[in-house]
Amino acid sequence: MTRSVKFAVGVLVGLIVIILSLLFLNNFAEKKIKKSLEDGLRKIHATYDKVDVKVLNRSAELINPSIKFKGKILEVDTIRLENIQLWEYIMNKDIVVGNLNISKPVIKFYNFEKEAGDTIEEDKSPSSDFNSRVRIKNIIVTGGSFEIFDKDSINHRLYTKIEKINLDEVRINSKTLKEQIPFDYDLILLNADSIYYDLNAWQNVYAGNFIIKNNDLLIKRFKLKPKFSKTEHQAHIQVEKDWYDLEIDSVGVKKLTWSIQNDSLQIRNDLTEITGAKFYIYRDKTQPDDNTLKPLYSRMLREASLKLGIDTLKLADVYLKYEERINTDRPPGTVDFSNLNASITNLTNIGLDREDFPKTIIHAEGKILEVATITADWEFLINDTSDNFTISGYMGGLRAEAINQFLRPALNIEASGNITNLYYNFKGNNYNANGEIKLDYKNFKVEVLRKNGKGKNKVVSAIANLIIRNKAVNEKRNYKEISVERDTSKSFWNFLWKCVKTGALKSFI
Repeated sequence: MTRSVKFAVGVLVGLIVIILSLLFLNNFAEKKIKKSLEDGLRKIHATYDKVDVKVLNRSAELINPSIKFKGKILEVDTIRLENIQLWEYIMNKDIVVGNLNISKPVIKFYNFEKEAGDTIEEDKSPSSDFNSRVRIKNIIVTGGSFEIFDKDSINHRLYTKIEKINLDEVRINSKTLKEQIPFDYDLILLNADSIYYDLNAWQNVYAGNFIIKNNDLLIKRFKLKPKFSKTEHQAHIQVEKDWYDLEIDSVGVKKLTWSIQNDSLQIRNDLTEITGAKFYIYRDKTQPDDNTLKPLYSRMLREASLKLGIDTLKLADVYLKYEERINTDRPPGTVDFSNLNASITNLTNIGLDREDFPKTIIHAEGKILEVATITADWEFLINDTSDNFTISGYMGGLRAEAINQFLRPALNIEASGNITNLYYNFKGNNYNANGEIKLDYKNFKVEVLRKNGKGKNKVVSAIANLIIRNKAVNEKRNYKEISVERDTSKSFWNFLWKCVKTGALKSFI
């Protein structure tokens, strides 16, 4: 046998030994990894159709896994792991994976205290026997849904359809398992749609799209919809309670971060933008009064369990319509605001005890009744337990006829003429307010209607106009000082209206 033949035979034998060794190691490793996966699934009492491990491809696949415990169900079509780092697992029991692909997970939470078919008990200390470290370079979730049910398992409390979730550099260890979010990650992309949430007894929440890209959030077609019509709403309340209907084209949040601090959700972001909102409010004053305390916004934010740190909140192209029914035999009075734009800075209730706590500043402008320009500048300190505030503003170019859609059904009055300018400047707190108002008007007249609203009460109207005419000689008014006591069972907006009304009556009379 020549040397070349011997060399060739030696190489062939070597290759055969290597192949046999790889086949043995592959079979050994596949069985070892498969057994480890199956043992882990058995420990949490998961069911599945098949576990498939291919060491040469450095991949593993789990077919139709399902887990159920304490009213929680997870069902998945397939879970596939790719680019598994075998050496890390064999030597250190660490799990290092290139890609984890999860197809069509269906996650269901049932709001039961305990369900008869529970298969495992929740571990009070999930990190107690977890000594491995997990690092996954990329997790991709496609399709599926997340659902929460009330005690009636047919009705959803929350439903969202998952389009895609992408997480980069996911890390799990004994330390992260002790946190509210049991893993760390570097980048995230989440795209969900068809969101439904049963908010309370009166409203549902919907959203067309919910997109998170790294630290930016975009919500499209957000809706807060009433469960009942305006008439039906009154049958479901014991005291006066507003009916709401809100739709928003988009909500954009920049540089969003969030965490859990002392069991409270804490949200921070640089900029929140709300665009294209339509908000309808209906109030039936024939219902019994709700005499509970109505805190001012500074106190509401100060005592809120949700902790906010929003540098700037902007609202653009907002429409608001308010309807108020005072008499059962008349239609409601209406007033609307259009083309509203507002900017709010330092909307925060985090770090209330710090010396440099910032003042919340609000500027808004728009149209009232589609014809009159309005502006408002409002400031308060959320950490001020006295709830001090200042608010000033302007309204100009309001034809009296425009407000008849509110005056006629609500107060049984019709007006004519013009309110050319109205300036106000108030300082207040939880209990009282004072300040000044200046009202300029021209040819302003009122007609008091009869009780049936169909004819004029000439005597009362003449007396009212006689009083107004006495002041109408001079169209330019001086500032009138006002002092008003607050009814703490009413809202801030009732308080502001009371201040404006008091100043207006002083100007007219």
